[in-house]
Amino acid sequence: MIKSYLRNQLCIPVSGYNRAIIYDLGRKDYYFISNAHYHILNTDGLINFDLISDPAERSELISYLLNLEIIFEVASAQEEKRFPKMSKALHQVNELTHAVIHVNASNNFIHFIHQTHLQNLSIISPRLDDDVIQMIRSFAHLEIDSIYLYIEIFDAESFDQYERELAGQTALFSVNFYGLDRPKTKLKDNIYYNFFTESFEDYQKLLTIDKLFVNQDFFLEAYNKHTYYNGKIYIDQSGNIKNGLNNSKSFGNVNLMGYNEFHQTISSKLFLELGNIRKEETLVCQHCEFRYMCTDVRIPEKGAAYWFHRLECVYNPYISKWNNEEGYLTLKQSGITVSASGCIIDKNKLSETFNKIWAE
Repeated sequence: MIKSYLRNQLCIPVSGYNRAIIYDLGRKDYYFISNAHYHILNTDGLINFDLISDPAERSELISYLLNLEIIFEVASAQEEKRFPKMSKALHQVNELTHAVIHVNASNNFIHFIHQTHLQNLSIISPRLDDDVIQMIRSFAHLEIDSIYLYIEIFDAESFDQYERELAGQTALFSVNFYGLDRPKTKLKDNIYYNFFTESFEDYQKLLTIDKLFVNQDFFLEAYNKHTYYNGKIYIDQSGNIKNGLNNSKSFGNVNLMGYNEFHQTISSKLFLELGNIRKEETLVCQHCEFRYMCTDVRIPEKGAAYWFHRLECVYNPYISKWNNEEGYLTLKQSGITVSASGCIIDKNKLSETFNKIWAE
């Protein structure tokens, strides 16, 4: 008897240059598969496993996918209609959903967003002190889902002094400290305390594997928008309005404008441009299997046909290596040239390089 299978709609296959990934949105996990298997699973209808000619390979793949509940068996082809495909449309009500500010932010900004529902508010401070506590309290009357603190310098004495104060801030989700001897995370009073070895300046610039997120909301945003710039505003220490922490372009100063001018600014086409960039429109990212779980803080630039980055990512999708892994090479060393004019792949050099890396 021929068995029929459908794919779990919360398990999304995503192809990369060398390999593919199944994004398990329901369980917030992911599994690597080959690109050949991706093409078989990338359907909302019945899966044609007969495209795999080797019976042993076919049986092994089906068992693997069934065990992970990525696919399920249906009694007949007619049952396909009972399982409609998942919409990948993004339903975003507010243009502003994420704000990043410094502890010295003016009351102007607080007033300007008093009718805005923020998903995340990030507050940056050199140290943990009374100013930080006061800043959190000044946002208490607003609709904010989560508050994140980024403390650039850790001081054990001040941490002990303010830990009880922090526990009383109901919207506070995490407190992040930088420049420690060793990394660690602890959960206390429903607050995550994260301790990082790198400086805050280094942490904010580059993608790391701990900045990969697998869930339905993040996937839909990444599929349609730029997950770092979409809905985001950054107010620097002087009050300048920017798209993100690493951006130099200012769209005006929050201290020198009124309510209407502020909202006209953040809803302008120019301010929203970076947030509307999709991964398929970006060189290298379009070939990366991690592209829909990635928070990429680099500044995109507009090229001849695609967006591109002058700063290279710490993951090279053409050789499937992170920069902290043995065998990692830069794009140029792999035979890849990226510029405003496009992406040129020296396939002979890349093939030779890839085989050498993965044969060892």
